[in-house]
Amino acid sequence: MWGSQSVSRVGSAVAYFALIIYLAQTLYPAEGQKAQLALATGAVFILATSLAVILAPITGSIVDRHDRRRVMLLCDTLSGVVTLAVAALMLTTALPLWVLLLYVIVTQTLDITHEAAFETSYAMLLPDEALTRANGMVQTTRTLSYLIGPALATLLIGLPALLARGGGGGWLASLHDGVPFALAVDGLSFLIAAAVLARLHIPSPPPAESHGGAAANVKADTRLGWTYLLRRPPLLHLLVVFAVLNLALAAIPSYQVLLARFTLAPDLEARGLGFTAALAILQTATSAGMFLGGLAISAWGGLRRHKFLGIFVPLGLMGLGLLGVGLSGHLYVTAAALACTVFLMPVATAHSSGIWQAQVPREMQGRVFAVRRLVARFTAPLGMGLISLLATRLPPAPVIAALGVLVALLAALQLLNPAMRRLDDREYLEGLAQMRAGD
Repeated sequence: MWGSQSVSRVGSAVAYFALIIYLAQTLYPAEGQKAQLALATGAVFILATSLAVILAPITGSIVDRHDRRRVMLLCDTLSGVVTLAVAALMLTTALPLWVLLLYVIVTQTLDITHEAAFETSYAMLLPDEALTRANGMVQTTRTLSYLIGPALATLLIGLPALLARGGGGGWLASLHDGVPFALAVDGLSFLIAAAVLARLHIPSPPPAESHGGAAANVKADTRLGWTYLLRRPPLLHLLVVFAVLNLALAAIPSYQVLLARFTLAPDLEARGLGFTAALAILQTATSAGMFLGGLAISAWGGLRRHKFLGIFVPLGLMGLGLLGVGLSGHLYVTAAALACTVFLMPVATAHSSGIWQAQVPREMQGRVFAVRRLVARFTAPLGMGLISLLATRLPPAPVIAALGVLVALLAALQLLNPAMRRLDDREYLEGLAQMRAGD
């Protein structure tokens, strides 16, 4: 399942990059269309991020009420068919923006639903002690897709023209635009994942009882998810910590641009480097750091006991890393600090996800994880907006340093909190829940 879904994840990264290329080269290629291009790419990003928040309660309700393998199978199949259909349409006409946005809405909805079913399947297949490693493997795949997706998309988009210049390639060389070919590859990757899922046995817990119509189910399920967390304060505190972390780290792409443009300008001038080269160095260091962090936690497998240390020690170090990013005025020191900061992200995330998957009952994970995703992801666009707003009034370096201090202090406070040291103690959490239910 991990291998087939990894192929699909890389295919999705290819499709996203190809879609941006289509906007830039086909719909808005003229010099005077920069505003339209900016609005179009912004609309794609806003749709992708906002849907993850809006649909969280709905997808959580769905995966707890249906067979999770069938949900993933349906999502992969529909995503493949829709993507191949859009690729076929692109061969005959230039698709308007509204069609592309509709495509984003449909495929993102399917992807979010698939993710909810996928994440709640880990604990049905693996013992608790293997969950941290499994989450690390998925983190590695996700980062790898970010690394190779743009390069692979560029290769696929340029392949028809390359074959045409070589005098071969048949029908592929006849394509005037390689974007449909890249989308077709993504569509096939979904169908491959679906074909593998069709032959796998992935158990599902007994479905949750219905409370009436779909809207009533979603409302009741969201209330259940919140009630579950409110009765278990350590899990709620863990969720708040990661919400703050997402607030601080979601704007890393903005950090890179602002630092390369302003903070590092004197150092770049001294080294004879331009903005583009500096930004490429920062982005490469960040991507490599996150990828290596995923490999490290996948190979290590994480802590078997005292998993809270695998969360809050890395988070504290990540805060110090952000502080270093903000204080540094040298390109390579900043790149190293960014790489070290994001290297620790998969380590902390894998331990956290392992705790959630081990502690939450299998039959409730869809609904509880829906609330978890809702809170954690809601702060990511807030972080982007906050950095954008503050950048208009303050230099970026002190803002980044302040966020680093906030993350480090929050992690230190949780390390000193006796309740958080028992995050992986199921009996303790259930005892708290019973006490609060009695109150």
